Amino acid sequence: MSAAPPTSPVRGTIACLAAAALWASNGVVSKYLMNAGVSPFALAQGRVTFGALLAVAWLAARRPEALRIRIRDLARFGVLGSVGLAAVNACYLGAIARIPTAAAILLQYLAPVFIAVYAWRFMGERLGAAKVGALALAVAGSYLVVGGYNVELAGLNRWGVAWGLAAAVSFAFYCVYSEYGLRSYPPWTVLCYALVGAAATWTAALGPARLLSLGWDTRSWTLVAYSASFGTLVPFGLFAYGVEHLRATRATIVATAEPVLAAVFAYLWLGEQLEGWQLVGGALVLAAVVWLQRQREHDRLAPAALREGAGGQGRG
Repeated sequence: MSAAPPTSPVRGTIACLAAAALWASNGVVSKYLMNAGVSPFALAQGRVTFGALLAVAWLAARRPEALRIRIRDLARFGVLGSVGLAAVNACYLGAIARIPTAAAILLQYLAPVFIAVYAWRFMGERLGAAKVGALALAVAGSYLVVGGYNVELAGLNRWGVAWGLAAAVSFAFYCVYSEYGLRSYPPWTVLCYALVGAAATWTAALGPARLLSLGWDTRSWTLVAYSASFGTLVPFGLFAYGVEHLRATRATIVATAEPVLAAVFAYLWLGEQLEGWQLVGGALVLAAVVWLQRQREHDRLAPAALREGAGGQGRG
């Protein structure tokens, strides 16, 4: 009997849950900054730009070998950062400018469906009853958590819906394309160059001077620093680690815990109320995560297994 591939579904699930928690906390921080007058586009630029600087500095100091990539892969990382990481922020912001935030979140969290179909059709991923059932629970739970039942879906601005769907597609692209990259490079390498590509894209679009509008006092710059580090760099790194061990489909299903945790943080920190259906939705998402975790599936096509088998560059 052959040995199990060097993947860890437990650690991958914990990493994705931790990423979801940090993304959720970042939502609260971002909301505070935007309510105080910070442009959402400038905030998106600042998050990825300062996140990229932190990633490069940390790797240069601690893991300089992780900065070494093949020249031919520079274009691939540029696409990952621009079409993936930068685009998902731009499309989501374009959506919430035209439709309710709850509807935008709901549309973006269709990404796991797109990923599952693509991975099954083109990446050799199995879609058993457990994975399909967990996906259905996660999407239904997200719908309830964000209050989708309160949104008049039929009357939504069509351009806003288009931007929301584009956010889902771009996030799905980022997750799938990251999985391809993780077959050759460790998570922090993939994330670092994706952030550099995203920062270059936003800077080309807005100009570097826009970054100066992010803060006006020590408190605001502290929150910007938190958003760039623990709201962007760390959670995306954890998520990349999750994709490395779970693959993109399972990782994004687990990450649907983000709107659940965001609702909890908004309740605890902002005094927002939780409705009964939101609690039901949170229970459905939790059930989806538990259902996936009980499978303990070691996928031999997970990037960690493929890199180990190919004698890759080591773990991130």
